[in-house]
Amino acid sequence: MISLLTLVAIATLSFAQSATELAKQQREQNAAYMKLLNMKPSKSAKKEAKNYKKQGWEIPAGESDLALQITKSQLLGEELMADEEGNTTHRYYQHTGMATSGAYNTGFATARANALTEVASMMRTQLVAAWKAKNDNSQGGATTVTANEKFHQRIAGIVDESITNAQPTVKMYRRVGNNFEVQVRLAFDKKELAARLKRNAQKELENEGDEELDEMIDEMLSSKF
Repeated sequence: MISLLTLVAIATLSFAQSATELAKQQREQNAAYMKLLNMKPSKSAKKEAKNYKKQGWEIPAGESDLALQITKSQLLGEELMADEEGNTTHRYYQHTGMATSGAYNTGFATARANALTEVASMMRTQLVAAWKAKNDNSQGGATTVTANEKFHQRIAGIVDESITNAQPTVKMYRRVGNNFEVQVRLAFDKKELAARLKRNAQKELENEGDEELDEMIDEMLSSKF
C-alpha cells in the first residue's frame, strides 16, 4: 500500500514538473511576443493585404494594420519545434472561421466559434479513427459500433475542453448590404494543445488505463495539423 508520504511526494513532484513546464512555456511566449513587437510587414504580407483590401476587406477599429496581422500569422506559421520523437514539426496550426451578422462583434464571436468547432471536429474524427485502427489491429477484428460511439462521445468532451485557448492572428470584415462579413484566423499552439489534451484525457479516461492515447494525440497533431 502506498503511504501518505509517498503520495505527497508524488503530488509535489507533479506540481514541480507542471510549474517548470508552465515557466518554460511563458519564457517561450515572451520571446515570441518580443519578436512580434519588433516585426515589420513582410513583402508577401503587404501583397496579400492589398488583395484583401481590393475585395473590400477592412480591419476593425483599434486593430493592427492588416499587413502586420498577416506578418504575425506568417511568423507563427514558420515557428518550429521538436515532437516527442525529436522530429521537427510546425508549432502552430492556423484555421480561419467566417460568419455574417448584423453587428461586427456578433460576427466576430460567431466566426471564432465556427473556427473552433471545425478544428475540434477534425481532431475528434482523427482521434476516433486512430483509436478504431489501434483496437481493430489488437483485437484482430472490427471494433463494435457501440464502442466507437462511446469513445467518440468521451473524446468529444476532452477535445472541446482542451481547444478553447486559441489566439486570433488576423481579424477583418467587409460590408455586405447591411451586414458584416467577418473573417477570423486562429492560431493553435500544438505544444500547449497536446499538453491540455493529455491532461484532460488522463482525468477523463483514468479508469481506462489507455497509455497509448498520448501517442495517438502526438501523432494526430504532428501529422494531420
